[in-house]
Amino acid sequence: MPYQGVAIRFVATLIDVIIIGLISAILTFPLQAPLISVTNLTGTPNVTSTPNPFSGVASLISLIIFFGYYILQEGAYGQTVGKMAVKIRVVREDGTKIDYSDALVRNILRIIDAIPYVIPYLLGAILIWPSDKKQRLGDRAAHTVVVKA
Repeated sequence: MPYQGVAIRFVATLIDVIIIGLISAILTFPLQAPLISVTNLTGTPNVTSTPNPFSGVASLISLIIFFGYYILQEGAYGQTVGKMAVKIRVVREDGTKIDYSDALVRNILRIIDAIPYVIPYLLGAILIWPSDKKQRLGDRAAHTVVVKA
C-alpha cells in the first residue's frame, strides 16, 4: 500500500481545520458574543459590555465539533472532506475499512499527536517520518494507516 506522509496529510488537515473552524464559529457565535446593555437615565446613552457567561460552553461545543467531525466522517467513509480533496483515506493495516471504534482511538490520540501546541502536530510529524507505515501515535494505537484513495 502506498502510505501517505506528512505533507499530503498536512494539506488535508488544513482543509479540515478551516471547515471545522467555520462550523464552530457559526454554531458558537451567540455563546461567545459579549453581552451589551444600553441605559439612558440621564439623556445620554450609556453602553456597557460584559463577557458572555456561556463562553466556556462554546469551547466545549467546539471541542465536540472537532472530534465529532473526524470520528464520524472517518468511521463512516474512512475520509474527511480534507482527505477526500487530496485523495487519501484511512484504512486498517490489513487494508480493510475502519469503523467508528478505530476512528475514535486514532482521533482521541490527536491530543498527544498535536504536542507541542505552539507548533501543532509536530510530535505527530516526528512519529510519521521514521515510520515504515507513516503512522502517527493515533494510527499505531488504532492499527490504521493513511493511503491513496
